[in-house]
Amino acid sequence: MAAPIISIVDSSGTTISSWDAGIVQSNNDSSILSINIWNNKGGSSTVPDLRECNITSLDPSGTANQDIITQKWVRVNVPSLDGNTTTYTQVGGSITKSLRANGLSSPDGYTIKGTANTGVEAASSDNFCSVNMYVHVPTGITAGTRDWKMRINGYYV
Repeated sequence: MAAPIISIVDSSGTTISSWDAGIVQSNNDSSILSINIWNNKGGSSTVPDLRECNITSLDPSGTANQDIITQKWVRVNVPSLDGNTTTYTQVGGSITKSLRANGLSSPDGYTIKGTANTGVEAASSDNFCSVNMYVHVPTGITAGTRDWKMRINGYYV
């Protein structure tokens, strides 16, 4: 069986493979990164839905040992769940934020559909989830570069 086909794009449709949050001073926030997480973007045939999906941050090795992860510096907003663009959840390691496609509601669970679609946001809202995120650096942190990754989890049948 085929798997979901996940792609991550910004508001201009450009594929996002990395995020440089820039220089963020202590007790300040980075700029907000807004992305759409798609399943089967512009796909002409259906693939499996991504179910019970969520997002978190991890160390580059996939663990949760660095301060950026243990102190949950990364904040995530999912408008389809939060109902706004101002409520953010701290994520890191096993602390995750659920994802749900923009066009779905509570009975659909935390799903991003894999149905065939045009790849146009207005006509494909069941196939993508909008996510906003930023990094907040707390006070008392030793200066230096931090590397981390964002992980999207889910399953398909």
